[in-house]
Amino acid sequence: MFTGGLNLPFLIIFTFCSVTDLADGYLARKHGLCTPTGEMLDSLADLALVLAMLAVLIPVMPWEPWMIAYIVAVAAVRVVSASIGYLKYGKIALIHTFMNKAGGLLIRLAPYLMLFLDLDVIVATVCTVSMAAALEELAINLRSESLDRNLRSYLELCHTSTK
Repeated sequence: MFTGGLNLPFLIIFTFCSVTDLADGYLARKHGLCTPTGEMLDSLADLALVLAMLAVLIPVMPWEPWMIAYIVAVAAVRVVSASIGYLKYGKIALIHTFMNKAGGLLIRLAPYLMLFLDLDVIVATVCTVSMAAALEELAINLRSESLDRNLRSYLELCHTSTK
């Protein structure tokens, strides 16, 4: 993915990686091939895609200090949440909530939006949704008694725990 920034080769490679990431999950669900290992690997692949995107774009985009701070803050909450999940469940606890899916979609759209919109608007939007998702995942890891990677939201956890 190291093609020199926000250009056509980067967009082609990023699009290919994003589409294949989405396709593998769809095919696994469609054919009943989902496994806990596959769910964890999907989350780790998402993380690798985000880190690769940032590694390519951070050196070449006009980032302001608050943008980098916001990205680091989201990452810090994610690390704390995953650590708590690991201590609680003995596994890396990355959860496929609706908020995490919304954040993932925005992250995948971000390079294309950077072609048309101001970077500050994109970073504020993506980071705000991603922070909300990270805080929700943290709350789930703090409250849940067992790891359910396919929990849709904190509200679903609250609803199922009151039954």
